[in-house]
Amino acid sequence: MLELYHAEPASNSLKVLLCLKEKGVDFVSHLINIQAFEQHDPAFLEINPDGQVPVLVHDGTVITESTVINEYLDQVFPSPALRPAAALECARMRIFTKYVDEYFRPSLSQIGWQLMIHTITDKLSPEEFAARLARIPREEKREKWRIAAAQGYTAEQMAAWRRTLAEGIGKMEAALAKGPWLAGPHYSLADISCFAMAAHMPARFGDIMSDTVSPRVMEWHRRMRARPAVAAALAMPSPLKAAARPMRQ
Repeated sequence: MLELYHAEPASNSLKVLLCLKEKGVDFVSHLINIQAFEQHDPAFLEINPDGQVPVLVHDGTVITESTVINEYLDQVFPSPALRPAAALECARMRIFTKYVDEYFRPSLSQIGWQLMIHTITDKLSPEEFAARLARIPREEKREKWRIAAAQGYTAEQMAAWRRTLAEGIGKMEAALAKGPWLAGPHYSLADISCFAMAAHMPARFGDIMSDTVSPRVMEWHRRMRARPAVAAALAMPSPLKAAARPMRQ
């Protein structure tokens, strides 16, 4: 039995949802409302002591980290294959997934955190906020909350993260000049990983990702959204629209 603990269909949670939907495997979905701090509830911390989603539970075995989860899923459920058979294409795929994990996603996360943090913290008293912080298991995460909720990030930091996003879109634009998908002629985990981060970028970062500045990426983005599995993943419930509760998919 497969169970997935995940947030709304965005970022790392979307990454794993895209893979599962592409594979067409049945799983039990546990929607975790991260804006309500459900990832820090004792029951969830028993599953993942780091207090982070997504988490895959396969026949009782817990697997964390979205990229690792997707590689695991591709091995356990080999059809359709999401890792190219050719060594060079597979290397290109892993370069993109590594870049997303180390640079693209962290930059996008920091910018998003700056923009959304006060929609959460402004509803809390200082005492409530301190109590929420105390439940966060990792110090770097607690510090991220403190900085964003207090003074926020500097203009220089925000600009640096935006440059990283532009760099990432530039890498994708160059790769798509060589083939229809990011690793070459075959749809792969590289496309899933990048789309999970870039899915909403045209509306929010039009100066970085648009038909004018990144036409190949935008064409790829439209082809991605036309895939039935992508549409199904994006249609998954959001904590903003539904109560966090388990449901069978």
